[in-house]
Amino acid sequence: MKAGATSMWASCCGLLNEVMGTGAVRGQQAGFGGGAGPFRFTPSTGFSAYPAPASTNIVCKACGLSFSVFRKKHVCCDCKKDFCSVCSVLQENLRRCSTCHLLQETAFQRPQLMRLKVKDLRQYLILRNIPTDTCREKEDLVELVLCHHGLGAEEDMDAGSLRSSRSQSSGFAHPFSTSVSTSNPGELANRRGSTGSGTPSRTPGLARKRARASLSDISSLEDIEGLSVRQLKEILACNFVNYSGCCEKWELVEKVSRLYRESEENHKTQGERMQLNEDDDSLCRICMDAVIDCVLLECGHMVTCTKCGKRMSECPICRQYVVRAVHVFKS
Repeated sequence: MKAGATSMWASCCGLLNEVMGTGAVRGQQAGFGGGAGPFRFTPSTGFSAYPAPASTNIVCKACGLSFSVFRKKHVCCDCKKDFCSVCSVLQENLRRCSTCHLLQETAFQRPQLMRLKVKDLRQYLILRNIPTDTCREKEDLVELVLCHHGLGAEEDMDAGSLRSSRSQSSGFAHPFSTSVSTSNPGELANRRGSTGSGTPSRTPGLARKRARASLSDISSLEDIEGLSVRQLKEILACNFVNYSGCCEKWELVEKVSRLYRESEENHKTQGERMQLNEDDDSLCRICMDAVIDCVLLECGHMVTCTKCGKRMSECPICRQYVVRAVHVFKS
């Protein structure tokens, strides 16, 4: 009887252990370890009575510190990222991060943007998830900022105009529907054609091709100093000049200045050669001193003066035997 009760108690403890699954159920039996009560649960090593802490901790985008009572969380109204109270600026009841506030102060004008640091321009684009890997110069970052700002402003204007048009259309929905129903199909087609032809004129192209700088745009050596690094590189690339070893702007200016001087010298020498060619057409091909005034017979070529023609035994052009050299007079 005692052995049967013991086996039944052991089977009940094993069943509880399988159902609960959090530990081993042990009683005060000879085959089990001693415990403080009738049951003792041994928790597993992977079990914790406290909830696991959050793995992702929200931090400030600028300084990287966690938000607290002294560092309150604020959302930038431009880039929609989280910043603390130290790294954000409150202006006109709008909270902006320091980067957006810095660019907002420039009113997105090109001269003011060119004065900013490359780090600030790149950070402004990174906050808006705009890739900057293809930007090699500061001017590229400024162009990207202006392009993104122009697109954002046009989207806001389009959204505002869309809301106003919807409100107006909702207010005048019934009169418009009645007027359309009473109008003729021909008038409706004309209206559609006029609106279709008018839309391209109202939507000018956003991306205009910027004219590449060329050597012909330079009128003097002083103009080269006012060119940007990108324009200097474009001029050198168009004229097949290697600038891979140039690290400073003055090196590019020196190369472009040398290229400009050589180009001017080539133009001058080419003009002088053209003048010489025009004058040489009337000079003797033998002495290059006297004027051509002789005809060689029997071939009839006029390539020498009378003095040189009488000394020739054969024509210098066709190698035909010269019978006679005849002096001619030009009218």
